[in-house]
Amino acid sequence: MSKEKLLNTKVKTDNAERLRQLLLDYHNFRYHEDLSLEAPMAALSKWQAERLKVTHQDLYQAPRYHEGLEFLLKDLYAPKEFTRRDDDLERVFPVAVKLLPDNLLYTVSLLVELNLLTQQLDKSLADILFNQLKVSEISEASYCEAYRLCDNKAQRLHQTQLIANIGNDLDVYVKSRLVRFTLKITRSPAEMAGLGNLHNFLRRGFSAFQQMDGVDELLATIIRRESTILEAIYNNADAPLSIEPSGAHSKIDTTTSRQTS
Repeated sequence: MSKEKLLNTKVKTDNAERLRQLLLDYHNFRYHEDLSLEAPMAALSKWQAERLKVTHQDLYQAPRYHEGLEFLLKDLYAPKEFTRRDDDLERVFPVAVKLLPDNLLYTVSLLVELNLLTQQLDKSLADILFNQLKVSEISEASYCEAYRLCDNKAQRLHQTQLIANIGNDLDVYVKSRLVRFTLKITRSPAEMAGLGNLHNFLRRGFSAFQQMDGVDELLATIIRRESTILEAIYNNADAPLSIEPSGAHSKIDTTTSRQTS
């Protein structure tokens, strides 16, 4: 990793400074990483990804939202993939702050914050599941018990909100001809500068969000469902992960969106 590059690069904006500080925080977290939790965290990440697909199965099956939901829950909630993006970004930070527009630097900082927070939360959860509760396989009951023992409800709510904030930012950028043009003309320079992974991530997000023709309903539904599950877990409800996705307060328009040029 390139901590010296982060410390020695001159930045001109608050967003660039925010990104630098988050990358430094992430660097320090990775430096003190507990390798004994690598396999438990991988198992937890896989289990959680499957849970998310079950919870939001109706959205996955909707033509309008399928690609966007794949992006939100796979690209944004994929610690290993995101770790490689963060490593690349740390390495080329001096180029990134010169090449990327300032508003995109802020969105990138949200991405780094989300990945750092996700890994911190999953580390605590995996530690309790496999070391304190001594589970061999994760179940709904053990998962919820570990969740309560972690006692980090506010951070979990913030994690969900970060996903929504990033989604909203990308939705705004999709509607901006200037940002679309900037991404188009910077693809080759970005790849040459080592920003290919980050640039590809942004382009995948743009493609997914264009299919939705507006992301507000999707994000509101995801936040509502995940917040409901979180409350149910902390209230010791029976089967808190088994909410009704198509209940009266969860219905959204799942018709195919009109295509945009």
